[in-house]
Amino acid sequence: MQVSGTERIGWSQQAADAVQLAVFQYVVYVDGARTTLTGVSCGGNATAAGFDCSAALPALALGAHTLELASVVVDQSGVLESARSAALRVVRIGSAAGASSLSTLVMTADGIPLNLERVTDGLHMPSDMACAPDGTIFIAERGGTVRTVRHGTLAPDPALDVSADVALPNGGLLAIALDPDFDRTGFMYALSAADAPQGGLEFMLARFRGVDGRFGDRAVLLDRVPAAPAGATGTLRAGPDGKLFLALDSAADRRAPGSLSLYNGKVLRLNADATTPDDQPGSMPIHSFDHPQPKALDWQPLSGDLWVIDGVDPSGGRLSAVMSQSPEQGRRAARRTAYTLPQGTGASSAAFYRGGLIPAFRGNLFIAADTGRELMRLQFDPATTTRVTSVEHLLKDEVGPIRVVVEGRDGALYLASDTTLYRLKP
Repeated sequence: MQVSGTERIGWSQQAADAVQLAVFQYVVYVDGARTTLTGVSCGGNATAAGFDCSAALPALALGAHTLELASVVVDQSGVLESARSAALRVVRIGSAAGASSLSTLVMTADGIPLNLERVTDGLHMPSDMACAPDGTIFIAERGGTVRTVRHGTLAPDPALDVSADVALPNGGLLAIALDPDFDRTGFMYALSAADAPQGGLEFMLARFRGVDGRFGDRAVLLDRVPAAPAGATGTLRAGPDGKLFLALDSAADRRAPGSLSLYNGKVLRLNADATTPDDQPGSMPIHSFDHPQPKALDWQPLSGDLWVIDGVDPSGGRLSAVMSQSPEQGRRAARRTAYTLPQGTGASSAAFYRGGLIPAFRGNLFIAADTGRELMRLQFDPATTTRVTSVEHLLKDEVGPIRVVVEGRDGALYLASDTTLYRLKP
């Protein structure tokens, strides 16, 4: 594997809970030489493999190296060190000619040369991103804050802080979306999961108004909807028709995704004030059924179909295309096709590419895979838009778990790892 030296190294740490996780320290052996890892960051939710952790690579000379990881516990009996991990072979390369020292060359399977640039560090477990018309990037963090990046600089203070209103580690700030008329209204929508009065978790959809770079004036649009107690999942986007599309998990109720009486396990279509649009069948906001663990949604540019990612298998996932009916038939959607994502993907975010900066990417779907530590690129048949023709695995183990992917206003792809925002562009 080629590295530029600016990447992070990732691993999974087994621990009973976050308290036990905090006891561990970590070392890396570089060609047999022991170095303590610094700046270690671990996720708040464990998978079957353990807690996802990452740290900056140690200083590496140009050339080939062997890396081995070990965890360390220091107690009264001394220093206890685990066995070393399987060896990872890396080749430290220099920056591409004329490129920034923080830029890594990426070559796609079809020969498109791209640069992966580190925009800023200092993030903590990003859960979503939204791009304003002026190029400002808003980054939601699971802990309840929304950070602002302008001209590559991370603002020191959050634009929104709802950390007192979310429940960790199983809840948190899940998704954000900007109003389609954001320049005029200044509205940001936020989906979060908090403690329910009678125990468990519940969803809240709220609207905030932005003034001078800060968001306040909260209006709760939807609440008291139960969420999965072992780990809430949901997503939120403004649709091409100007409506809000909100997806909520099944709250661990197997009957919910198919029930008309519950919002759980479905994609809802709402007006900007969370009322039901007049053209919804049965005066109900339910747009699509059978989404027990929704992680991401976006619209395919060519067909207009809505594609939804569900974490029905925690290590993989399901990608579904749903097609809206004609206005005469009502706005409820019907599933056209579904794909099972590979084991070990752990899809957490997705975005179709619509821009002109990278023409070969138009219509491609990009999936951020936190468990797989990669960016998946899916291409489709123009004649049969539900048929996936190729799957490419980009940035495998290059930056650690990739939590979020969005297309920026400049046409670049923006990726967020546990702590860092990256830009992928020509």
